[in-house]
Amino acid sequence: MEQSATFGAMTEGTALDWKIIAAHNQQLASSVASRVLDHLRLLEGDHGGFSVDRMEHSLQTATRAYRANKSDEYVVCALLHDIGDTLGSYNHPDIAVAILKPFVSEEHLWMVEQHGIFQGYNFFHYLGLDRNMRDQFQGHPAY
Repeated sequence: MEQSATFGAMTEGTALDWKIIAAHNQQLASSVASRVLDHLRLLEGDHGGFSVDRMEHSLQTATRAYRANKSDEYVVCALLHDIGDTLGSYNHPDIAVAILKPFVSEEHLWMVEQHGIFQGYNFFHYLGLDRNMRDQFQGHPAY
């Protein structure tokens, strides 16, 4: 039987309780990559009006980065940039950033966080928005 803490309120926890919890957290952390990939697979079949589903788009983006000889970190960011689409329709980059933050540079986090504004150059004007919204970031080190 799996050990678990015995307290009902955090103020009642003992050293043994927290040792048990820490061991479980370590086990959970060791499987983060597989859980992220499982979540990425949720993008399969979700076209959102596009000709390819979001999974195919993510794979295409990562493949382009790889073929352009970008760093492994960049390729991973390219692969996961839209992973939040299924959970955060209005803030999906923030979800990707939260997942990637412990593992990648600030520069790459910024790229993921701002990707919607930069891709907006291609379509914002059709939606009544400023296609040059990205210009606000000119001068940023990661621009």
